[in-house]
Amino acid sequence: MKTITKRSLLGFAASILISANMIPAGTALADDYPNGPITMLVGYGAGGQTDLVARAAAKVMSDQLGVPVNVVNKPGAGGAVAARDLKSAKPNGYTILFHSNSVVNSAPFIMKNIDFTPDDFEYAGMITAYQVGMATQKDQPFNTIAEYVAWAKQNPGSSYGALSPEARLYINEIAKKNDLDINIVPLRSGSEMINALLGKQVALAFSGGIHYRYPDELKTISALTTFRHPSAPDVPTVEEEGYPLGMDSRTTVFAPKGTPRPILDRLSAALKAAETDADFARVTKAANIPIKYLGVDEAYKEMADTYAKNKGIMKSAGLIE
Repeated sequence: MKTITKRSLLGFAASILISANMIPAGTALADDYPNGPITMLVGYGAGGQTDLVARAAAKVMSDQLGVPVNVVNKPGAGGAVAARDLKSAKPNGYTILFHSNSVVNSAPFIMKNIDFTPDDFEYAGMITAYQVGMATQKDQPFNTIAEYVAWAKQNPGSSYGALSPEARLYINEIAKKNDLDINIVPLRSGSEMINALLGKQVALAFSGGIHYRYPDELKTISALTTFRHPSAPDVPTVEEEGYPLGMDSRTTVFAPKGTPRPILDRLSAALKAAETDADFARVTKAANIPIKYLGVDEAYKEMADTYAKNKGIMKSAGLIE
């Protein structure tokens, strides 16, 4: 019979420690992830398009992950307030951000206190595309940017609703090119924008697409994307009207830098389930929001590509060197 000595016990313990250290930290974390509630930050106020999609996605992800995914609205600076909170969170998958990727791929070029780059975060996928456009009341006498410019010259000081730095970029460039006098009204959420339009507090507003829920009251005069909107295929894009400003954005699940890849994969798989979820489809269909899921690797590529493209647009506009 073999005698167990103190030396052999120490050796056995050391071998276990070495073996444990050889297991990647991310794998170990992912094996137990998630085992508690997840906080999903949203960078806009409640009631807007991003908030609606976030809550619908959180429900699907919660069902898939088996833990609560709690939405917390942190509006401010076009999502930068929430993004800064995310940067200081632990990279363990328990604090994530559901927001437009514009907070990284366009806001840093047009807002002084924002300096995010794609390398500042990790990405667990994308789920919907924004039908970003300029919206107005159905009875306004203009249907295109060209017609709006002619109207605005006859109505100096008309109001434009903007809830992000990107929203201001478009109207500032159009106003600068055509010597327009426009009063920009700051808004905090999509619901505020809708109320401002329906209440005729503004003549025109930047919309992420939620205005398509009101087809009898509101209309689109320009698609601010590189593609015509499925919900308004006859409306030209901003680039078709001679302004090289088309930028695309998607709802993205952000995670703190350093979040292990296995955790990103778990989150992405849960997000993907929304692609075919009936309840999620009802929410997006009601708001005319296209579902376009991208996985982890595709999300990283989309961030890099749009960051480079939008930087070029800002340079051409003379906003950055």
